[in-house]
Parts: sequence; C-alpha cells; structure tokens
Amino acid sequence: MNAITSRFEAILNRVIRDSAADTHLRNLEGRVVAVSIRGVNATGYATVVCGAIRMIDKPDSAPDVTVSGTPGGLIELCRSGADSELFRDGSVRIEGDAQSMLDIKALFSALDFDAEEALAQILGDTLARKAANGARALNRWSEGVADSGAAGIAETLVEETRLLASRPRAERFIDNVEKLRDDMARLQQRIERLRAAVGPG
Repeated sequence: MNAITSRFEAILNRVIRDSAADTHLRNLEGRVVAVSIRGVNATGYATVVCGAIRMIDKPDSAPDVTVSGTPGGLIELCRSGADSELFRDGSVRIEGDAQSMLDIKALFSALDFDAEEALAQILGDTLARKAANGARALNRWSEGVADSGAAGIAETLVEETRLLASRPRAERFIDNVEKLRDDMARLQQRIERLRAAVGPG
C-alpha cells in the first residue's frame, strides 16, 4: 500500500469515528465496496475489517455494493448523505444486495465530511484546492457532455484528470515549469550579453 492510500484510509476511518458512524461501518463488516468515478474510468475497492475501512486491490468476486457517480455527485454524497435528489438526477447510483445498499446509504448519511479538508491532508493545501476545483470543473463538464450526447469525448479528459491523481506527478510538473522558466531567463541573459558584445549593428 502506498503512502497516499494509507493516509486516505486513515482519514476515512477518522472521519467515520468523528461522525459517530462506527455502528453503520460495523454493519458492513466483511463486505466489499466498489467506488467508481464516472467519466474517468477509475474504480477503487475497500472492505471493512475489525470495524475499520481497508483499501484493497480488485477482488476476485463481484463487490457486495457498488457506488458510482460523477465527481461532484460523489462529493455531495459524502457531504450531504444519501439525498434522494442525487439518485433522482442520476448523479449517483448505488447497486448491490439490498442490505448492503441500505447499510452504505446509512453510513454516508451519518458522515460529517469535508472533501477539501480531506484532500488537504493527503495532497497539501494548494494541491487540494486545485484538485477540488478540478473536480467541480470536471463535474460541470461531464454534465454538459451528457446533456449534449457527446459522452465519447470523455476519453480526452482522462489524461487531464490524471494530473490531479498524484502529488509526486504534480510536484514534478511544477518543478519542470520552474526549470523551464529558469532556462528561459538564462537564455535571455545570454542573448543580452551577445547583443552587448556585438554592439549596435
């Protein structure tokens, strides 16, 4: 398990404890939950072991319950609980066996979750703000795509959203931008020195 996954797992478990949602979590003991982000082909899996969430690789059998939705819909599910409006407009879907669906809805409804604060603990404040803004923009874009019937364009977005997926990648990008800026500054200085050496032509 990498450091980001481990931190995310710890944050989820703390949010559940702080929200006094432990009872709902214990009802999911031993079950496998899949969370799928619509439009970016990303799915994560977790199970509940000894009253705590554990992130896992893709399970051998089908998950007991699958939560899928747009980025904004999933964030709203964590923030506001299983609001019927989310399911009515299709932003979120929960599928699986009936008891697991009831238990996962009860868990989400009990959470007191601030997505941006959770991201800040994983990625740092600056990247969290960018990720949260990116998620909101992605949600608006995906809704527009769905409305226009151009869902095939979603593949183009996959590469863009991957820039938000990992802190090391974002830091490398920032480092490369800074290096390019420094290289341009050095090149400008050389041009100025060359002009001074040649003199007015």
